Amino acid sequence: MKKIIYLIGIIFLAASCNKLDLTPMDRLSEADTWNDPSLIRLYVNATYNVLQHGFQQDLLTAACDEAFNIHDYGSLQSVQKGNLTADNVSSLSAKINYLNYAYSNIRTINIFFSKIDAAPVEDAFKNETKGEMKFLRADIYANLIWRYGSVPLITKVFALNDEYSVTMSSYDDCVSFIVKELDDAAQLLPADQPDDGKGEASANACKALKSRVLLYAASSLNNPSHDNSKWQAAADAAAALLNAGYSLNPDYQSTFLADNQEVIFARYFTQSNNTNFNLLQGRSGSDGYGSANPSQNMVNAYEMAATGELPYIEQPDGTLTVNPISGYDPANPYAGRDPRFDASIIHDGTVWAGRTTETFHGGADAPESPNGYNASITSYYYKKFLVESIPPSGSTILPTNPWIFFRYAEILLNYAEAEFELGHEDIARDYINMVRARASVNMPPVNDAGEKLRQRIQNERRVELAFEEHRFFDVRRWKIAGGTEKQPLLGMNIQKAGNGARTYTIFKVIDRNFYDQQYLMPFPVAEVNKSLGSLIQNKGY
Repeated sequence: MKKIIYLIGIIFLAASCNKLDLTPMDRLSEADTWNDPSLIRLYVNATYNVLQHGFQQDLLTAACDEAFNIHDYGSLQSVQKGNLTADNVSSLSAKINYLNYAYSNIRTINIFFSKIDAAPVEDAFKNETKGEMKFLRADIYANLIWRYGSVPLITKVFALNDEYSVTMSSYDDCVSFIVKELDDAAQLLPADQPDDGKGEASANACKALKSRVLLYAASSLNNPSHDNSKWQAAADAAAALLNAGYSLNPDYQSTFLADNQEVIFARYFTQSNNTNFNLLQGRSGSDGYGSANPSQNMVNAYEMAATGELPYIEQPDGTLTVNPISGYDPANPYAGRDPRFDASIIHDGTVWAGRTTETFHGGADAPESPNGYNASITSYYYKKFLVESIPPSGSTILPTNPWIFFRYAEILLNYAEAEFELGHEDIARDYINMVRARASVNMPPVNDAGEKLRQRIQNERRVELAFEEHRFFDVRRWKIAGGTEKQPLLGMNIQKAGNGARTYTIFKVIDRNFYDQQYLMPFPVAEVNKSLGSLIQNKGY
């Protein structure tokens, strides 16, 4: 009797029993799909939904030290508090509990590859769609290994009664597979898509994903011996995009509001296919839900503009003392900061959408307000990604700004980090300073060396890429989550006196914890049990 292994939900009853050879009259048949280029194109387009953009549900920022989600009801806090287990991970969305979501979509892609060669369509069309689907499969596997480490590599379609076995592939083998997929795809795709192909994979999108994959693969979590060949591969992958025609958008804030010369690959929206991000993240006093509240931890990462120094020094016990050479004034905490702070975060006193933000106790955007249920706990709201002219409660015009998956600034920072780890500190400084020299940012150049330069590179990435779903993975691949994710999540308590004077006190929102096993996510225990030994649980779970 053939052995059936029910592994991670990837076997579906998709194959027809074929008891009667009849063409269905109420839906498209499989033969119709794979004989019509328009239907194949629709199949490929639908597969792009596998790419999880940050406007869907902003979870990864509230699963690390960037933000606190006020409407979480405990699930994300299981990550922040160190309570994530193989039993409770199934309650989280696919941003964390990615396994079944990933493999169901991998099967969709594998079906495509099992059919496309025999399809009666032009070779150019076959090559283009193959390139796109290779990119999408590579992206899924990249997200799998970033969460789980080793995973099964499956590239064929298994029917219900097939005899097969699946084993875990090593992290390095998965990286090799992903890189080959991307190299192959890049040969089949244009460098950049034309305007009518915006949002479809391109050769440069493949190169950008390859850069991130190889950077992660070279990092401490996955390269504990600091194998320089892995860092060289990461540097080379980033270098492939340094002269590809991209440049930093002069205005940092507007970078996220419309297509521009910095965008390598993004998800685009229309009035009929829009997002509700303005509503989800808008100020409570403007009828927004204020879901993800930027943390004081994140605010503290923004340097002082005049000195390039952080406002606080973190002591060994986690307490904060004012950095005496920074120029920071605790009585005026939002003055003179890195311009990316005001471009990314709404704080008390921010003028936004025609009025001044009030997150002091009793203010219009504070918990004591009529819409206090949606008020920020930390005293901060998102500004990054929000369209100021569109109120959270909606209007006849809805947000259509793109979600950027890859942009040029990330490539510069990838290259800076890889070159630093190769010992080329002068090159690393040059490229981190390119990012800091953006016209609307213009932060003092970095002159540090050694470990201080590494910390600068990491903090620059934290600030430049804030809320773009990098931090969750960065603290893990750098093996610093054992420090950063054990610190309490902080907010700012703001009191306003009768004369208008404000006092600012940093306070603890929640205690957090982190254990070594949480450098990787757990496989749901039910999936491990169903796999009959083919899926090996990550250590510590």
